[in-house]
This record gives sequence, structure tokens and C-alpha cells, in this order.
Amino acid sequence: MNNAVQKYLAGYAEPEAKILDKLLNSTLENPISSIQTYQNCLVIPAFQESYRDLIKAWGQLPDDTLIILVINSPIEEDIPTIALYEEFQSNSTTQHLVANLHLLTRNSDKDVLLVDRCHDENLIPKAQGVGLARKIGADIALALIGKGLIVEPRISLTDADVALPEDYFTPTMAPDDAALVYPFIHHSSNDMADTIQRYEISMLYYVAGLKWSGSHYGFTTIGSLITVNPEHYARVRGFPKRDAAEDFYLLNKLAKTGTIRSIETPVIEIEARRSTRVPFGTGPALTKIIEGGIEEYRFYHPMVFQELRTFLDNFSALWSVSNVRDLYQSSPFIHRYCEESEFYSSIESRKEKIKSKPVFDKFLVDWFDGFRTLKFIHKMREHYPSVAIENITDAPFIAEHHSLTQLREQLARLCMD
Repeated sequence: MNNAVQKYLAGYAEPEAKILDKLLNSTLENPISSIQTYQNCLVIPAFQESYRDLIKAWGQLPDDTLIILVINSPIEEDIPTIALYEEFQSNSTTQHLVANLHLLTRNSDKDVLLVDRCHDENLIPKAQGVGLARKIGADIALALIGKGLIVEPRISLTDADVALPEDYFTPTMAPDDAALVYPFIHHSSNDMADTIQRYEISMLYYVAGLKWSGSHYGFTTIGSLITVNPEHYARVRGFPKRDAAEDFYLLNKLAKTGTIRSIETPVIEIEARRSTRVPFGTGPALTKIIEGGIEEYRFYHPMVFQELRTFLDNFSALWSVSNVRDLYQSSPFIHRYCEESEFYSSIESRKEKIKSKPVFDKFLVDWFDGFRTLKFIHKMREHYPSVAIENITDAPFIAEHHSLTQLREQLARLCMD
């Protein structure tokens, strides 16, 4: 087992994974000893989901896949979620492994390692939400991979609103890949088709704009579309325990340890659902678009990406220039950002401590990360107000198109590596 993985499991993993890892390392006979070897694993958190949706999510995957299902809730006596837990128990041959972990053997379906975080004694803290649920599942996957019980060294993560294709595990991970990000398409009823299309265009437009600008952080950040390299996962200490944006912050950390590669296939189908279970994300975004009126939905002004590109283009000169303020004097909005965000002083301070350009360049990439990039974009939005969808075609990375469908397809291609 890799040293980073060992250190993580010993010091930073969730209790379920720690106790599982301890038993896996024990020479004594215990229930864990009966776990067979699986080719792949898939981690799914489930809060107030339906049994049918979950079965559909993994239905086409190979039978030698272990499903790590974290049924979780922050709510006492959460009847729908507890009913889901009991439905899985009643439709399976159940073996208690340890603590709140059960192995479910299912006829004509995948085995499920069921994690109980929905009963009152095991509730998820509300503020830690889906981030903790994903972390529990991914930590368990890491322990099983470390002992060779999962053959393929990859932690695949998704949600109940997908339908994964049979070739889901086909893409291979290169040694430098910290994570793979799958392409996606939402399916919806006719009355939501225009809404979800604009939401998809908004996400893809942002990522395409980052890529065109030269950002290291140009990738989609949807939790149901991620496969993670176990070693890199351990190095960044796993998922952040938060009730939203856990996918964004995990990928933000992973991008500093390796490549986040946006692959071309297979495309993951996602069901478009309105939701208020998390403070932001796809569900709340759809609700906001519908309530605000689809024609009022706005997109980043193309000029914010031009400003970002200008800002990033000058990074290569920061090491050699004697006065960093000279680089952005001709760009008043960027100059103001650099002053207000203390960019200038931070760069000057770091240059005094770093002895070589390669180390300094790595610092720049890591420091001006996805979160700081988003804050920069929002600062530029003060000078370039957001626009209607018709106006984003002024962006230099968007070619001629004749429909929103063509625009979406074009942007999706631009997001791929």
C-alpha cells in the first residue's frame, strides 16, 4: 500500500474506513475476511432517494462491481431515507460486517456495501452533508483498494440521478491523472428542456472560457461525473466535509497534485431534477431559472474571459520583472483587482522566499486556483455586467452556430482535453 494512502487511512479517514482497514489488516478471522475481490467500485451517497433510481443508476455496470452505498440523512426519524435503507436490506441477503456496515448480496445485481448514516444514532451533521457522505464512501473504497479487494485503482463517484453506461469503466487513468471528469447530458421533461439546456450552456460556457483563457482549472465540477486516483485522493486528504460544492473543492485540490482530465466518452446521462436539499448546485439552479424567468437568465460577459486571459498571460513575466505592478498598469480593471486582493504584495513576498522560477511557477498555478479564479471573474463582472444568451456569441472561442443545441455541442467539445 502506498505510504500516502497508509498515512491517510490512519490519520484522516472516517471511522467506518478506519475500522474496516484495521480488520482488513488483522490476522484473526473476522466478518471482513469473507469480502470477495471486485474489479471496480462505485460510491453513491443517497439522501431521500428512491430505490428504483438507485438500481437504475448502476444497472448496466458489470456484475463484478462493488457498490458502496452511503444512505445518509441529517434529519431525525427521516422516514423516506430509513425506508430506502430497509428496502435494500429486505431485498438482499445481508451480512453484518462491522459497526454500521453491511454487505448485501443481491440476485442478478451488484453486491452492495451498505453504510448506515441515516438512523438517529448515525446521522450526518447537516453542515457536513453530502461532502461527508461522499468522503465516507470514498474512504471505504480507498481501504479496499489498498488491500487489493478492488482490482482497479480508481474511486468512481456518482449520484442517484444518473444512468451509467456499460462502458463506464472503460476510460483508463494515466499515471499523472489525479481525476477523470466525464462528459454529460441532462434528460428532462419537455417543460424543462429549455431551462436545462440554458443551464448546461452556462456551465460549459464557463469552463470553455477558462480553458481559452489558459486557466489550469478549466473543468466541470459535478459530483456525479468524477473518477479519482486513490493516491491523489489520499494526498489531498479526501473530500471536504461540507453540504455543497464538495465536488468543486475536491477537484480544486486534486488539480494541484496532478491532471484533471476531461474525457470525451462515455457520456453520462443525468436526470434534470429540481431540488432544495442542498444550498446550491443543479437542483437549486434550475429552480432559480424557472422562478426568475428563462429569458432573464444571464451569462458572464465575454470580456471577463478576455481580462482573465490577459491576467494569466502575464504570469510568465512575474518572476523576471522588477516591479510586478508594471505588468498590469495598462489594464485598469486588473490593476484594481490586484491592489484590492493584495495580489501584488503576495507575489512580492513570495518572490523573496522562492529561489527558482519552476518553483515560483508552480506556486502561481496552485495559489491562483479555481476558487480565486471564480472570485476574479466575479470582480470583473462589476465592470462587465452579465448578458443574455444571445450576447455570449461575441466570445472569441465561440464559432458560428445556428441553434442553442449547436452551441451546447460546440461548448461541450471545447471542454474536452
